[in-house]
Amino acid sequence: MIGGEMRLNKMTSRHERSAFDGAGMRRLRFGAALAAALLAFPVATYAASTPAPMPTPKLPSKPLHVELQVEVNKLGQVVRVLHGSLSGDGPFDTMTMGNALQMWIRDQRGKTLTAVVGLYKVHYDYNPATHAVKRTFSLFKRGGNWANEPGAATKIVSDAKKEAAATAAAIAKLKAEQQKKAAADPNLPDINAALKRSRATPSPSPHP
Repeated sequence: MIGGEMRLNKMTSRHERSAFDGAGMRRLRFGAALAAALLAFPVATYAASTPAPMPTPKLPSKPLHVELQVEVNKLGQVVRVLHGSLSGDGPFDTMTMGNALQMWIRDQRGKTLTAVVGLYKVHYDYNPATHAVKRTFSLFKRGGNWANEPGAATKIVSDAKKEAAATAAAIAKLKAEQQKKAAADPNLPDINAALKRSRATPSPSPHP
């Protein structure tokens, strides 16, 4: 996923012109190619005896533009995307949304990093001639009641951990119940073991 920290630096206007460095552009191009390939990949390939070659991804041939309004907390993390206008290109819109949710917007002066709580406008512009994406941003409105809220990326990671823990707890509970039933009734057949034996035992041949 493209993303990472973007720093406002009045002494380095390059960051204001474009938030994607060379490596960021290469990642976005690769991400676009991968997304296009996955969307075009036929489901029927799973049933084929030999895998079909992956189709060559077709990158967008026209300029694309996305504008998003994002809320930024006191740490410089994007809390949520409030409003926006999309390009109409599914893979590009998906990647820009994912990128925005991972953004950090900070002001660097020397070795000091500060963040300004507020509502920011973020623009993504895709150039079909170079396949490069330029990302720019500006402070739209200072302040907001989301200053102390966790960033979107932090919440996504936290939710994933909670879901994984809940899944593990549910599996452990079912295993414990199964073991309890087996201990209470030793004559109860082990369905899993019987299933494994049925798979391992070859079917009798119709011929002697």
